[in-house]
Amino acid sequence: MTLFPRERWAALENSGIQVNFPFFLAPMVGLSHVALRETLRSYTPEGAKSLVFTEMLSSRRLSAERVGDRPETRHTAEETNLVPQLLANEERFIEIALEKLEAMRPAAIDINMGCPVDKALKHNWGVALMGDPKYAEEVVRATVRHSTRPVSVKLRTGLKDDPDYLLDFARMLESAGASWLTVHPRIASQKRRGFARWDYLARVRDAVQIPVIGNGDVQTADDALDLLRRTGCDGVMIGRAAVARPWILWQIGEMAGFAPPPGRDGGAPKGRYAEGAEYPEAFRKFREVAEEFFSPEDARRRSRFFVHWGGRWLAFGHEFWRRVNSAPDLDSMAEISDDFFAKPQHMTERTTLRS
Repeated sequence: MTLFPRERWAALENSGIQVNFPFFLAPMVGLSHVALRETLRSYTPEGAKSLVFTEMLSSRRLSAERVGDRPETRHTAEETNLVPQLLANEERFIEIALEKLEAMRPAAIDINMGCPVDKALKHNWGVALMGDPKYAEEVVRATVRHSTRPVSVKLRTGLKDDPDYLLDFARMLESAGASWLTVHPRIASQKRRGFARWDYLARVRDAVQIPVIGNGDVQTADDALDLLRRTGCDGVMIGRAAVARPWILWQIGEMAGFAPPPGRDGGAPKGRYAEGAEYPEAFRKFREVAEEFFSPEDARRRSRFFVHWGGRWLAFGHEFWRRVNSAPDLDSMAEISDDFFAKPQHMTERTTLRS
């Protein structure tokens, strides 16, 4: 059973991009590091080929360090589908950063043109680049010039709600050499508020010939498939819902006829209480990887952040987070988790938190 568009991805196979399962973890600051990526990999259907994005990495900072020095750039040898995301706007830093990132053996490089935080806007990074098309074009061309890998761009609707501007901007990115686009159809000032304009995704997809990944308001497996059906996009990027329910990839794969993840029997968790029972298992996997790759304090901090965001889908997630937040170490977190989930807990399907 094939539910997913393949034609545009097939055109990138000569560049080493293999995608038959177009569902991608979003690049989220403080979240899309090796512990979360490995947790999701443990739930990825057998035979599924996709891409996984790092959290946002500053080209300026990368230029002055080695890959692996900081938690943000740690990775495993098994991550052959890794796409580092660059926050960048100067060619001299882009060139050096790309040289450093070769240590990751990246599948591609992604340029951030979607971050809406004030710091990015002040320094003409992130979504600020969408206010200056000529500058944004040169950033893409410079990255393509110095990269041995395909280059993609993640963007928003823009600084204003102007769909025609968005379409022109997307066409420009394609002409500048972008291999695919990921579009989060909210304007900069919305951040994650309001609703994502999925109708804009369909228009962008019709305006270009390269793959277009849709991002925004995906909280369940049904949402992910619905986005594909309604927009015709070539893939779906999942944000904080993948932190809450990393098994969402298993659920999608099961609906599409993929085999279960290696080492997992039976069906994907379905229903409020089945998902509630799976949550501590995902949290355990996360802690194991965090303990392996991070210092004790950093592993603790990132485990707390995992629960801070993902626990919002738990019916009593705030109480669970309060307890985890007070834990002095990972062993204490394990005890708290065992105690909390000794009684059946359930998850809500959706929250008011946009992603």
